Amino acid sequence: MSRVSDSVVRRSGPHSAAQPVLGVRPVRRWVLWLHLGVGLGLGLLLVVVALSGSLIVFRAEIEDALHASLTRVFPGGSRVALQPILDRAQAAHPGAMFHTINLPTSAGQSVSFWGHDGEGRSFHAFANPYTGELLGADLAGDNPTEWLYHLHANLLAGAVGEQVNGAAAGLWVVLVITGIALWWPRRGRPWRDAFVVQWRAQWRRRNFDLHRVTGIVVAVPLLLVAITGAYFPFNTPFRWLAETLTGTRAAEASPRSRSTGPEERRVSIDEVLDVAVTSFPGAPPNWIHLPENSTDVFSVRFRLPGEWRLEGMNHVHVDPSTGALLRVDRHAERSAAQRMLRAMFPLHVGTFGGLTTRVIWLLLGLAPLMLLVTGSLMGWRHVVSPRRRQAIHH
Repeated sequence: MSRVSDSVVRRSGPHSAAQPVLGVRPVRRWVLWLHLGVGLGLGLLLVVVALSGSLIVFRAEIEDALHASLTRVFPGGSRVALQPILDRAQAAHPGAMFHTINLPTSAGQSVSFWGHDGEGRSFHAFANPYTGELLGADLAGDNPTEWLYHLHANLLAGAVGEQVNGAAAGLWVVLVITGIALWWPRRGRPWRDAFVVQWRAQWRRRNFDLHRVTGIVVAVPLLLVAITGAYFPFNTPFRWLAETLTGTRAAEASPRSRSTGPEERRVSIDEVLDVAVTSFPGAPPNWIHLPENSTDVFSVRFRLPGEWRLEGMNHVHVDPSTGALLRVDRHAERSAAQRMLRAMFPLHVGTFGGLTTRVIWLLLGLAPLMLLVTGSLMGWRHVVSPRRRQAIHH
């Protein structure tokens, strides 16, 4: 988005060939160098994160295309009980520990069980919700969309990669803000020119216009993605800010089971669902968290009309030993700080506006690549090439 024009590099003599003259204001010069340094230094990383992130927006659709035999079923009749299916999946994968059930959200969708196999590897098992038949399983490490997710979230480097991503998101904010400052039309210049690409001009001018216009068009959504992206590895300052701005608490204690031990009777998943659906009549459950220890509980997620997150933003917690309803977390009743923080994920992935914003976020992932290419050409012409000519001259 830099406002570098064809007159940025001027030559007043053989010893000044590499000296950029960036307007008349020194501040603008430093802003440009900051924008150029961050852009070229982080450009490739931002492109990788942006492209992988744009694909993840349609992760479910990609899964259906790649693994239709696992994710799609022929709808027919009524759905069978879930507990026997889970028991069957457990028997088919000795030593496996399941932690999540993704319930079908459409008639032709399978039910999937997420967990870790006997060797500790993350995997998914799929079943037909109408017949209870196991359709197969796949290891998360062999799943392209799972690989894309980890590439986007942590650069395939775990917690360290997540921290690097968070720092890069902060610099991304700097890149966007400096780009807006450089794009801002100077005094006396018409605003309409700042939104026009001169397609008939020489390639250098077209390249400059493409960088500037593309940058300003995507500036706001890129800024939103960068800020919300920094939240995931660095959520503590976001929590403080949310509480400060709203005057409410962001902390939300998880309910605990009243179980006295692992040998105590555990209610079935179907009993849990019977209890949970009474809190949200007419809203089908779409996600179940399974207890992973003696104090953990069942958590069933519901999505109400108009909610931003596809998985839903409401939770019902059920005691695994007694089947008692422990707590209902309605998103509309959460504190302002909690709602603000829970908006970070749908804002980051673009689900807040339905299919329209998801498509926009998909296309948005291409913008950093164009900005890197056009910005690199501008940087080469105005920095590297003049220095090479100066070295040759000397």
